[in-house]
Amino acid sequence: MAKSNIPSQAELKIQGKTLASLDAKEMKALKAKTTKVVHDKDSLDYQLGQLQVNILKIENVKIISKELAKKYGIASIEARRRNESKILFLKYDEVISWLKSTRKRYTSLSALLKAFAKANKPKTEDKPKASDETKSQDEPKVQPSDSSETKEEPKVQKKLSASDLALEVLIQMEMHGISVKDFSREFNSQYKELKVPSQKVA
Repeated sequence: MAKSNIPSQAELKIQGKTLASLDAKEMKALKAKTTKVVHDKDSLDYQLGQLQVNILKIENVKIISKELAKKYGIASIEARRRNESKILFLKYDEVISWLKSTRKRYTSLSALLKAFAKANKPKTEDKPKASDETKSQDEPKVQPSDSSETKEEPKVQKKLSASDLALEVLIQMEMHGISVKDFSREFNSQYKELKVPSQKVA
């Protein structure tokens, strides 16, 4: 039962089916006590997130397909909830720390994670209280780089790992209601454009 060891496929399948049955029972109850439940590592959402991370590791993939969701018995759980649970598990310590500082209550995990994402945007980090003035005085070079990072090289701003970047993308997709299918299509399109030699090269 060591935390570092990934359970077997059979164990993950049993856990997936168990969580799927709990999901149906807990949806109504969670609406009334989401904020409290998020603190509990025995909660359905935390366990569901952990299960998915283990599935990704054991299957050596980056996204849980419909086939894998069926294989591990979690296909009946809403995809949105699965995604939110995975984000909660991966960002658990940060979410809890933020929740304690805000002291706000949320009626859904979706609302909670959206508020968390907005509060922890990279652009907002430089604005603790009255840092608008501090920015312009102490770091005049930061303003132009902010705009260039946003438009041209968002990956370079903090040397994010592939995992960190993927998580950020998932959070942004959730916030803006973009499906994985739409994102994948647009990503592939943009990637192909970048690979084609541009005429702008002087």
